[in-house]
Amino acid sequence: MAENDSLLSDIMELNNIIFTERDSNNIIKSIVDFAQKMSRTDGIFLYIINDDDYFSLDFCRINSIGFMKNGSDNISLYPTAYLPDLKNKTSKSLAESCALYGELLNTSDVYAASEYDHSLFKRFENEYNYTVVSCLTMPVINRKDNTIAVFQLINPKDSNGKILTFTPEMQKKLQSVCSLIGTTLENRSLRAAYNQLLESFIEVLARAIDAKSPYTGAHCQRVPVIARMLTTAAVQQDTGPLKNFEMSRDDWYALNIASWLHDCGKVTTPEYIVDKATKLETIYNRIHEIRDRFEILRRDAHIEYLKKRLAGEKSKEELQAEFVNAVKILEDDFSFIAQCNTGDTPLSDADITRLEKLTKIKFIRYFDRTKGLSWAERDNIKDLTKYQKPGYENLLQDRPDLLYKGYNYGELYNLEIRKGTINKEEREKINEHIIVTIDMLKAIHFPKELSNVVEYAGAHHERIDGRGYPYGLTGDQMSIPAKIMAIADIFEALTSNDRPYKEPKKLSEVLSIMKDMKDNGHIDPDLYRVFITSEVYKEYAEQYISPEQIDDVRPEDYL
Repeated sequence: MAENDSLLSDIMELNNIIFTERDSNNIIKSIVDFAQKMSRTDGIFLYIINDDDYFSLDFCRINSIGFMKNGSDNISLYPTAYLPDLKNKTSKSLAESCALYGELLNTSDVYAASEYDHSLFKRFENEYNYTVVSCLTMPVINRKDNTIAVFQLINPKDSNGKILTFTPEMQKKLQSVCSLIGTTLENRSLRAAYNQLLESFIEVLARAIDAKSPYTGAHCQRVPVIARMLTTAAVQQDTGPLKNFEMSRDDWYALNIASWLHDCGKVTTPEYIVDKATKLETIYNRIHEIRDRFEILRRDAHIEYLKKRLAGEKSKEELQAEFVNAVKILEDDFSFIAQCNTGDTPLSDADITRLEKLTKIKFIRYFDRTKGLSWAERDNIKDLTKYQKPGYENLLQDRPDLLYKGYNYGELYNLEIRKGTINKEEREKINEHIIVTIDMLKAIHFPKELSNVVEYAGAHHERIDGRGYPYGLTGDQMSIPAKIMAIADIFEALTSNDRPYKEPKKLSEVLSIMKDMKDNGHIDPDLYRVFITSEVYKEYAEQYISPEQIDDVRPEDYL
C-alpha cells in the first residue's frame, strides 16, 4: 500500500511539473526520472531524431556506477548519425533499429540477440566493468505517428538488486510514460517552429520597412543591437538606481520583438516624408521649378534690357549696369531660397520676412496649367479657367490646389519651416506611425508572456518629462526596457550615415546631442549614464559606424 501511495505521489508531482514547468528539458528529465524510478531500472538512454533526420544520444544515466552525460557530451559515446545512412548499415543497434522501423524491442538477454550491434554496451563493459543484461527499447511517437525519439531502459532490479526482465505489465506502463516524452518533444518542436515563424515574420516586416526607404537602410535591424547592448549593461549594474534591475527570459524575448517592430507603423507613412531631405521635396525636389521661374525672370530682365537698348532710353553702359545688378539680385534671391530649402540652418524672423517679400514677385505664365494633370489633380482645382488662360503668378506659390489629402504642398508654406525639413502635417503623419505601430501590435495576439511588446515598442518617442508622443508619459510611467528603446532609437538615428537630410555626425557630436537630451528631460539620465560609463556607444560604434565618424571621445565629458 505504501508503495502505491508513493507512486501516486510521484504521478501527482510529475503532473504538476508537466503543467507548470516551461522548460521542456526539465519536463523530459522529470518524465525520465519517473520512468526510471517506477520501473526500478538502473540505466536509461534517450535518443533524439531531429527534423533533419539526424539521430543522436541526448541523455544517458546509469545509477549504480554514477554515470551521467547530457547533450553533446554524449558524442564520444555515440556519434550523431544520419538515419538514411543507418539503413545501409549491416548490423544496427537496438536503438537504431527502433528508430528506423518504429518497433518496440524487449530483450531479456542483450548479447543473446547477436543480430544487433552492441558496441555501445560493450564500451561500458570494457571501460566501467558494467554489463547490460535486460533492455527495453521503445519508439517515442508523435501525433502524426512518426518516430521522433527512442527511449531505452536497461537492467530493471528487484529490492535485492537482482536484474529482472521487463514484464508485459511494466512494458505497458512504460509505453504510457513514453507517450508523455513524445508529447513534450512535439510541443517543444511546435513551440520552436512557432517562435521561428514569429521571428521570421518580424524580421521580414522590419526589413521591408527598411527597404521602403534607401535612406533608413538598417534602422530596424540596428536598434535591436543597441537595445540589447544597453540592457545587458543595465542588468550588470551592482550599484546605483539600476542595481535591482533584472530581465527574465520572457522580458528579453519581448524586448527583442519590440525593438525589431518598433517602427512597423511606418508602412503607412508616405515614402517622400520618410526621405524628405529638403523642404520642397515631395516625390522630387521642387526647387527646380522655382529655379526655372528665376530663369524666366532673368530672361525677362534681359529682354527688358534689349528693348531699352533699342529704344535708346539710356546709354549702353547704364543699361548694362542695371541688367548686371538685376541679375545679381535674382542670383542672390535664388541662393537664399535654395539655402532655406535645405533646412540646414534655422530661419530667423528676418528670413521669414524676406521669403514673404520674394513671394510677391510676379512672372507671366502663358501655358495652360491644367493640361497633363490626373483626374484627381483636376478635381482639386476649383476654378479650372483661372489656370487655362495666361496670367501673372507669384514667384513662390501657396495655391489652393497645393492643399491635397491633408497635406500642404505650398512652396512658401514649406520654405518657411523654421527648423528641419518637415512641416506640421508631415510631422503629424510621422508621429502617427507610433499610433499605427501600437494598433498593429495590439492586433497581434501575443501570448501572455509577451504582453509587454506593445509597451516597449510604443514608447520610443515618449520623453521622461512627459512631453513625448503619443501619450505624454513621464519617466515614472515608463518601464526601463521602454526607456532603453528610446535611447536605442535616438542613438541609431543620430549615428546613421544614410540619411539624405543630414550629413553623418561625428561620435562626439552625437554624444553632445544626447547629453543635451538627458539634461532637457528627453531621455532617462540613469540609463544614459550606463550608456556612457559602460561604453555601449563605443562597442556599437566599432561594429556599425563608419570609421570616419569615430573621433576621440572622453566619456567623462558627456556625463
